[in-house]
Amino acid sequence: MRFAGSASNAQVGRSAPRSSLLARYMHWLHTKWPAGTIEKLPVVQEDGSTNVPGLYVVGDLTGIPLLKFSAHTGARAVQTIASRLHNRQSQRGDEAEYDLVIAGAGVSGMAAALEARKQGLHFLLLEASEPFSTIVNFPKGKPIFAYPTEMIPAGQLQFRAQVKESLLEELKAQTLDRGIAPVRARVERVRREGGALVVELAAGEAVGHDLPREVRARAVIVAIGRSGNFRKLHVPGEDLGKVFNRLHDPKEWAGRNVLVVGGGDSAVETVIAIVQCGGNVTLSFRGAELTRPKPENLRKLREILADPQAAVPVERPQSERVTTAVGGFMDPFRSPGTLVVLPQSRVKEIRQTEVVLSTPEGDRIIPN
Repeated sequence: MRFAGSASNAQVGRSAPRSSLLARYMHWLHTKWPAGTIEKLPVVQEDGSTNVPGLYVVGDLTGIPLLKFSAHTGARAVQTIASRLHNRQSQRGDEAEYDLVIAGAGVSGMAAALEARKQGLHFLLLEASEPFSTIVNFPKGKPIFAYPTEMIPAGQLQFRAQVKESLLEELKAQTLDRGIAPVRARVERVRREGGALVVELAAGEAVGHDLPREVRARAVIVAIGRSGNFRKLHVPGEDLGKVFNRLHDPKEWAGRNVLVVGGGDSAVETVIAIVQCGGNVTLSFRGAELTRPKPENLRKLREILADPQAAVPVERPQSERVTTAVGGFMDPFRSPGTLVVLPQSRVKEIRQTEVVLSTPEGDRIIPN
């Protein structure tokens, strides 16, 4: 997503830390883990505001990937927006359709939507994939720790559950079950035009909703997180609990049959990490050969194909979908996995214990 302001582009980057504790935490998080590189993040004030009037950034994109802070920043931003709008009611001559557009229906976006309804704002909530998609893609049974434990976030969204599945149920009960329903659409760009912000939607989005390609609002909240959107295959079985769009811990797949779908760096780095940790991987991609991954990743993939015993590190994943590094100094007595590469193949159906792939030779069923 791009942002355009009236005076300059919204180079949204780091604001002053909220406290010395958060300053130390953020310094460690963004310079010490996981790759020792400095992340470029938006300049965001305490209330979520940026240097583009009316544009707010909340949640993970502010640099603190904690659930409570995500909810807190979403609700606080709406409180600020509501106060400013109410203070200039008589000046509303900008022909904006909405008081507020919220891009992203994760924890921060949903917290913002709840607060917007409470404040009586006319708002639109947009989501490119599915509500709470980051949590949805956590591994099954993943423990969730809502830190700081003593903190009560602003707004109505609260956290009590400590496991992925129950947390999702809890969040949906507070939002979706109470009528907070996002419109399926992807925001491509936000620009200021006169007294309003114009939100540009991707072509073909908002299916089933009578939305134009451009929506005008008095304020916009960006709550898209940092993980990006994932593409879906739209095949039977894709909603099974064993299907993931992000690799959290490759060791979890040791000794198991794993299908990795895709032909980019995300797929190749996932393959390398899982094979190194003992998983039996099939890589499926549509093209005749891999052309998109970086040369370094292709070199590592060829090394594994030639010798599964090769210790090939993934010390600094290029893709945000691979969240765990795999070091090169590995146990020489480890049991490496296996790798089968299937070009010109597509997933046809995902079943509980197998997957059906369409190949030039016909359908191929592999254990999974």
